[in-house]
Amino acid sequence: MSKALPKRLDVFPTPHTLQQLILSLEALCARNHGSQVSVQDVVTLLGPRSFAPIILTIGLIAITPIDSIPTLPSTFGAIVFLTAGQMLVGRKSLWLPRVISRRAVPADRLKKALRWLEPFAARADGWFGMRLTAFTQGPFLTVIALCCALLALTMPLLELAPLVSTLPALAFAAFGVALLMRDGVAALLGFAITILTAAMLAQLERLPF
Repeated sequence: MSKALPKRLDVFPTPHTLQQLILSLEALCARNHGSQVSVQDVVTLLGPRSFAPIILTIGLIAITPIDSIPTLPSTFGAIVFLTAGQMLVGRKSLWLPRVISRRAVPADRLKKALRWLEPFAARADGWFGMRLTAFTQGPFLTVIALCCALLALTMPLLELAPLVSTLPALAFAAFGVALLMRDGVAALLGFAITILTAAMLAQLERLPF
């Protein structure tokens, strides 16, 4: 991935690949160097109608070590829940309450997390594309939004179980790719991870604590 980051963020159209998304976010971090990047900064960058890139962004960031910041997984869950919920009711633009939109992380720490993702994004862009598009539209679009909303509710519960909490993040990333790239294989992967997460939760309920 190119390291040359433009100074103006408005040169970026809506990203259509993982690499484009990460490049856009890195530019935002570069602009905010030494300060913080808020949830509202990300929404402004991607556009309030960019439901799929927002879900994908949350999924990707939640996979990285930055997810270890206390209460951040709960914030991620709240963002995805609200995004998926507004997709289900047919809103055209995303609304987030101020308490969530003002949540921020250090720009430099976020940039390190994004750099951690770069080699994976470069390979993943070669794997995904427009395949089995029926699984990304019509009733399946509703199912994807429902899965995202339900998985988002588990994030606060799984905050103390890092390995398990990675599963919802992976599902968000898969569903985000499915919606962004119209890739039905990614959607099916997201459904499989959702089932696996449900199975893991069922096992956790049996533990004596």
